Amino acid sequence: MCLRDCRCPRASNERAGTSGLVHQQHEPHFRRRLLGAIISITALGLTVMAVPADVVDVANGSSADTRTIPAHWQQLEDATVGFSLFHPPDWAVEERVVSTQFADGARCRSVRFVDFEPPADSGAAAPMQQTFVQVCAMPKAHVGSLDHYMRRVYGESFDRTFTPVDLNGSPAYQAKGTGNSRTIFAETDNDLIQIVAAIATSSERLAQRQIQVQQILGSLQL
Repeated sequence: MCLRDCRCPRASNERAGTSGLVHQQHEPHFRRRLLGAIISITALGLTVMAVPADVVDVANGSSADTRTIPAHWQQLEDATVGFSLFHPPDWAVEERVVSTQFADGARCRSVRFVDFEPPADSGAAAPMQQTFVQVCAMPKAHVGSLDHYMRRVYGESFDRTFTPVDLNGSPAYQAKGTGNSRTIFAETDNDLIQIVAAIATSSERLAQRQIQVQQILGSLQL
């Protein structure tokens, strides 16, 4: 079930955001196939929170496995926004793969791997199995700084639903208690950034996909 900050993509009438970058999967059955990987994000709030020195490492980098990027991985670089990350070579590079309140008006780049895609006539009971990391950006000239945006959009519940994290050297905020998904807000000099990562796959593949997502997040540079 999708809540306020995470909405299923519409079909053929999807509107592009201000960047015009919208993922072009508009099959009528795409909404129900994506449900298996969409994150249920609570309508979140905000109070001003200073980032302490002992912030959480968002990449869970205490394990060498999540910090070491395999030599054969490929780089995705967005010079317009000013971020880069590495991903496995068999993951697809796309634009927006999941719709959020933030992403609907943002420039989005994603990397995604589909473990299982049900036939079009399989019905709503057969969700897609997929893993993705999506990075979306909006100019701070339009939405304000990180703290200003969070204060304005998320209100008083921010301190109980977000935690300050270190995103590879950049102060950021991560939503709490999201299981096999993560929602992170950060900023560059010019842009506000939302990172959404989600895993929906079989138990046999779960550990592998978790490590891959941690490695991708660990390689992300703003």
